[in-house]
Amino acid sequence: MSTYYNIYAEANIDGKWYSLCPYFKIDKDKNPITSSIYWAQSIFWEVNNDLEEYAIGRGIPDDMSEGLREVFHEDLQEESDFCGEITWEQYYNQFIYYVNFAQAIVPKVNKDKQYKYEGFVLKKELAEFEVYEREEFSEWLTQIEYNALTDKAKRRYVFYQWNDLDGDYKIYRELADRIWALKDLFADICECHIKESLYEGISDSQIRVYVYIS
Repeated sequence: MSTYYNIYAEANIDGKWYSLCPYFKIDKDKNPITSSIYWAQSIFWEVNNDLEEYAIGRGIPDDMSEGLREVFHEDLQEESDFCGEITWEQYYNQFIYYVNFAQAIVPKVNKDKQYKYEGFVLKKELAEFEVYEREEFSEWLTQIEYNALTDKAKRRYVFYQWNDLDGDYKIYRELADRIWALKDLFADICECHIKESLYEGISDSQIRVYVYIS
């Protein structure tokens, strides 16, 4: 049975939490859906183990944003459909934890560095890498190493920037980029409704990120 990791985020503004997650109404006859900002399976395992060490709480907090609260079962004291005779509250306490974005995720990435690696790689291997026929390069050269090659040898290489396809940096970078984009969008759109509190935007420390394991 596969394990799924769904990631949600919310921001605290003047003591109240607001969901940063996308909100869709796909069909007029169906209820709107609050979507996770990211989901993954086995590739998230190591990142999950790391993030859980930064957990500041588990389960459904009393002050969870209304938009995010709608994702989860309404009556937490009702018996859950999973894991035997336990309540939804007990179930969520086992399978949901949350972290502070600024403490747990932001330090894992360099905002000015989109890619972890850069160098000169073999053109043939790059062609394979870009269509997922190769997971890593057999070698890659620094600028100094490349400059030492003959002109003929240089023609076999090309400069490239990349992240490991399933690497932790790629996952953290995607998470951070999505949250930064969503919090900036929220601040821009909702400034007129929440007024002066959003004039300078939302700081990373105001954001809470949830990991729901199912």
